Amino acid sequence: MVEFSPIGSGRGGRFRWRPFVWRGLAFALVVGAGLAGLRLGVGVTERNVFGVGLAAQVYYVLGLFVLGGLDIGTPVGGPRLGRMLLWGAYFVAPIITASAVIDALLRLVRPLARRLRTLNGHVVVGGAGQLSSVYARKLRERSPQRTLVVVEQDPNHPSLTEFRDGYRAVVLVGDITEDAVLRRLRLDRAHTVLFLTGDDFANLDAAAKVLALAPRLAGQIVVHVSNLGFMRETAGSRVARDCEVFNGHEFAATKLVHDHLLTRFVETVELDLVVLAGFGRFGQTVLKQLQEYADGRFSHVVIVDERASAHARDFAEHPGFSGDYGRTVIDGDVLDPDVWDRIQAVVEPEGRAPVVVLGTGVDSTNVQVALRVRKHHPDSYVVARSFRPSPFSAEIVQEAGAHPLHLAGLIGQGMPERWF
Repeated sequence: MVEFSPIGSGRGGRFRWRPFVWRGLAFALVVGAGLAGLRLGVGVTERNVFGVGLAAQVYYVLGLFVLGGLDIGTPVGGPRLGRMLLWGAYFVAPIITASAVIDALLRLVRPLARRLRTLNGHVVVGGAGQLSSVYARKLRERSPQRTLVVVEQDPNHPSLTEFRDGYRAVVLVGDITEDAVLRRLRLDRAHTVLFLTGDDFANLDAAAKVLALAPRLAGQIVVHVSNLGFMRETAGSRVARDCEVFNGHEFAATKLVHDHLLTRFVETVELDLVVLAGFGRFGQTVLKQLQEYADGRFSHVVIVDERASAHARDFAEHPGFSGDYGRTVIDGDVLDPDVWDRIQAVVEPEGRAPVVVLGTGVDSTNVQVALRVRKHHPDSYVVARSFRPSPFSAEIVQEAGAHPLHLAGLIGQGMPERWF
């Protein structure tokens, strides 16, 4: 399955339109020649074209382009020049039609190969996930005419239609880590290459191969790595030196801490108690940012997740717990009332409303728990994470006095201009 878009960039876009221009000129010349022959007095063996109006003569000439079309006979009579013009139209018109049909068939059979040959100054994105969608939206806002090529391994990925129709992208189905796929992307002419799949190793592996295939792209390759520990382990590699490695959750967590939590900490006299409901990659990144930018502003952190203990051990290894604050780790489902009874047992002795960050990977769960927490703790400061903005969830969360946090917008804001 291969899909492509009609937009081009620079010289490649001009080449793309050239066949249509030449065919249009040829069509106009043939129509003009045939019409001139008839107007000069040339007749045809199977029709009486003398005395008919201009519209009828145009109709007869256009019929020459129909394969197996109008049977009006052959040119006869009139001046020699007129017969030559009409005979020329007889021969050239079906050739133009046939060439158009053949070209259309070739576009259906090999559309991608034709498009890839004209790529120049384009952006290549590996993966068709949510992060790629955020980037594509920002690219269309900042560089609407730049060609976007999206490479996705799954031919049935639900976002392929969005990329093709919504973001006018060239979509190639294939494994971004395969050399054969990379060689088809005209990397020597690319503007930027971004690897945004959900597989950290695949992103790093593909980046290393691009550096080998197109060394000039050093500094123009962006690699997303969601695992903080993996980022640290690869810090000394060539990919880390010659590519821009980033963590989307870090973009969002930094904005959350600086724009929301630090303001809350400043407004409260006593040190705050923080509940991190969901301690996956986002929750761990939030705690890392809290330790770095809000040290001494909170007294206790309650970590809640179905695999809270395992995630806490990973976090202890890297980046590590630091600072003088208490920690409570609770394994369980954040929707389970018994889990919140255990959280309440930690919160109640503190004697103040907690700061609750709902950062599970399920948006509906975060909204549901936000409403419950605000009901039982009206003075609490609640932040509910979602990836994309939802008017409905934003409305009910705000009506409950909680704060919606949309990762897509925050990640997009954190993307620097040089990526586009």
